[in-house]
Amino acid sequence: MVLMDGINGLFVTATGTEIGKTVVAGGIAASIKHAGINVGVMKPISTGDNSDAQFLKHAAQVDDPLNLINPICLQHPLAPSVSSRLDNETIDLSKIDTAYATLKSKYDFLIVEGVGGIAVPIKDDYLVAHLIRQLQMPILIVAHVGLGTINHTVLTVAFARQFNLRIVGIVLNSFNSHTVGLAEQTNPDEIERLTGIPIVGIVPYEKKLNNTNPDHDFMAAFFNKHIDFNKMKYNKRENKI
Repeated sequence: MVLMDGINGLFVTATGTEIGKTVVAGGIAASIKHAGINVGVMKPISTGDNSDAQFLKHAAQVDDPLNLINPICLQHPLAPSVSSRLDNETIDLSKIDTAYATLKSKYDFLIVEGVGGIAVPIKDDYLVAHLIRQLQMPILIVAHVGLGTINHTVLTVAFARQFNLRIVGIVLNSFNSHTVGLAEQTNPDEIERLTGIPIVGIVPYEKKLNNTNPDHDFMAAFFNKHIDFNKMKYNKRENKI
């Protein structure tokens, strides 16, 4: 398995919430682990609960404590800035820096999953995009495969480029068992044409992954089949959209 010309980390973001980025991030971690690479995972901020961090921990088969994988966990399933205000909490970004430095030094490859989409506010006017830029990580965008995804994906790519973020690919994910139609068949080529970013995977719905602790070997094989890791690279083409 060749990963992005020697890049040693990946930030997984999405075109919105409930798109399936946790499953995709976990599946990639499982595939990398299965290939014999020392991979770690991180969910810097979670809202509602830390189930995403638990899923990632299981996927990567690591023994790190959850408060290292997920240093900030807020009570309400809302944007972090809103959730923290409701509980009169202050988000301490230094906790993320400390946890990230610890995990980065421990693992050869680190997968970091964001919270919601790329423009979600974390603290005041500090967005997920600012966090990605601070961590200096390349990003993988997870989008849904069906109708409406062209608009959401093109906007996400354009926003990422405003922050000069390195985009290595797009994964189109089916997070339910709906019937594949013309939109699903034609969206990948159109998104590649408009953005110049490769579609590195089209992930079908798989009910075996719809639980908190899916079989690790199955998950690794499933994502290794449906994601082309060799296509993940930074494409310098800039379209005027």
